[in-house]
Amino acid sequence: MKIPTLIVCALLAVTGCASFSAGGRDDAFCDEMARFANATALGSQREVVLLTNWAEWSKTCQHDGYEPGMRFCRWLMDNTSTEFAEANIRRALSCLDQGLNYAGTARASPSYLTGKIESSYAKGADENVRVAVEYADGIEGQCPKLKIAAERWVLDE
Repeated sequence: MKIPTLIVCALLAVTGCASFSAGGRDDAFCDEMARFANATALGSQREVVLLTNWAEWSKTCQHDGYEPGMRFCRWLMDNTSTEFAEANIRRALSCLDQGLNYAGTARASPSYLTGKIESSYAKGADENVRVAVEYADGIEGQCPKLKIAAERWVLDE
């Protein structure tokens, strides 16, 4: 009985799922997401896509060669879970609205999860930046996907 417990504890430590701060808020994730979003040029949209594959214990991150996207991808690769895609989704969504929970609680694991949430009030994002989090997990035949997109527009004066 002790061996499985040790394995589970080791996996949780390696995957970074314990990095949430109180109340489900993850300031490091939100800071990095805001840094990426705030680097978006006026009139443009940029995105990164994190794909995880627990079966092969692998992750990839797509960024279209955009430097802020490359930096965010490096951070995501080092600081997100390979095994628990729903934890990555919850972390991203908590930056959009910390008062709501779109992806279930940390004690519940959804069988599948899909959606897209947008906010013009993401934590740390400039007032003329909209952040969208699109996600899919548990879809048969597909790797879990977390897409984070940012769009900046000119403020009305």
